Parts: sequence; C-alpha cells; structure tokens
Amino acid sequence: MPRETVPQTEDVVAWSDVLDQGPVRGDPGTAQFREVRARWLAQNGAGAFDEVRAQLERWDVALCSRSDETVLWFEADLTCQLALLHHLVLIDAAAVVTQDPVPQQKDFARLLASRKRYDRAQARAAWEALASPDPRALESLDLSRLPPQMGPALRRLIEELPEVGSGLSRTERAILEEEGSFPRVRAREAVPWITDLFFARVVTELHEAGMFDEPARAQCLAGRLDYRTRAADRWVGGVLLQGSSCFRREGARIVPP
Repeated sequence: MPRETVPQTEDVVAWSDVLDQGPVRGDPGTAQFREVRARWLAQNGAGAFDEVRAQLERWDVALCSRSDETVLWFEADLTCQLALLHHLVLIDAAAVVTQDPVPQQKDFARLLASRKRYDRAQARAAWEALASPDPRALESLDLSRLPPQMGPALRRLIEELPEVGSGLSRTERAILEEEGSFPRVRAREAVPWITDLFFARVVTELHEAGMFDEPARAQCLAGRLDYRTRAADRWVGGVLLQGSSCFRREGARIVPP
C-alpha cells in the first residue's frame, strides 16, 4: 500500500485477549477486570499469572496512550466483536470492521478511509449486558449505532449457553454431532471464531464426561440426558455455569434457572 494513501502510523498494537472464553466481569481498563481475566487465562495455559496480567496491562496502556487518532481494526467473528466492544467502552476511537478475514483483504487504503465512529453509550450498555451475571439484557439491546456485525456476534454468544434438555452449547452439540472433527465444526459456522486450542479444551471436557460414549452421546443429542449434570463449570460472558441449575436457552430465548 503506498505510504501516501494512509496517515503516518507510529504504533500498531495487536490486542489478543479472547473474551469469548472465560469470565467477563467488570469494566474494561480496570485492575479488577485484568485480575479476573489473567487468573482464568493463566489457569488455562496462557502463561504465568503475573506475566499474563502484565501483558493485559500493557495492552490497556497502549490503547489509552495519547495520539492524533486511534483506529480499531477488527473482523466480524465473535472474538473480534467482543474485543471491539471492550475497546469502544475503554477509549474514543474510530473503527474498521471487515466482514471477511483480514488476510483476504486487498484494498487497505479504501478500508481505512471507511473507518467510522460508533455510539459509545450503546457500547457501554452492550458491555454491561455482556458482563452481567444475568444475560437476559442481551436479548433486547439497541445496537443500531454499532457495527452491523455486533448483533450476530452477541446472538452467537447466547448460543453458547446450554440448551434446555441436552445442556449442550451450540459448539458442544456440533462437536458431538461431528464426532470431534475441528474442520467440520468450523465449517458449520457462518463466521468461524473458535480456535483450535479452545476447541481442544471443549473436546477434552466432553470426553472426560463420557459424552462420546454410547448411549450417552445419542441420549444427550436427543435431549434425554443433561450434559450439565456432569459438565465442568464454565463461563459465558459474565455468567458462571455451575451444575444443572443455570441460565439456559430455548431456541433464541434465554431461560433463567
């Protein structure tokens, strides 16, 4: 890309937390938020706690550094949209959101010229719904002045709540139906988002609970066995799923315990 087509860039920061995994509690940019994230990430293979917490702080400091302009650049998938929401709450910035993955993009100058500013009040309301221990506010958010990819991403997050009956998230159901095939599970997603690392963690949890064994697998997929009665605790945004008495979903509707 010719240098004259873009502003001079001093820093590019690759912010790499995965907010679709683990707890999302508290306000972006706070020590409390970073502490909760770092502890979960460290427990799940991201590195030593102190190192992870320090990295999260470095990212926040970089985001909040003074500059002539900050441009956020994200894709349409769930992981990117949650990170974008975090950033829109934390700082005043323009954003580029691409429907297709960045490696498929060619006209970066045109994309940069299309950057927009989005409604931070709507972003704040969406973040509060995301980080709440009660997820029902996610069903009725006004996202009209946020990127059009935000709505589908948050609906996809809701689908990670366990189903009524089977207790499976959409990802867990796909893994059982596709017998643990990562490529086939990803192919079922309109906008793929889960990484191989976290996919492997879900497969391991299902395996340790005996869910690949018959007749448990067939019974669960048919809704006659509740996976939540034997599943590990997990997070969906600010919701901690523990045991079988937890928030669930019936279709697109969130069902309280």
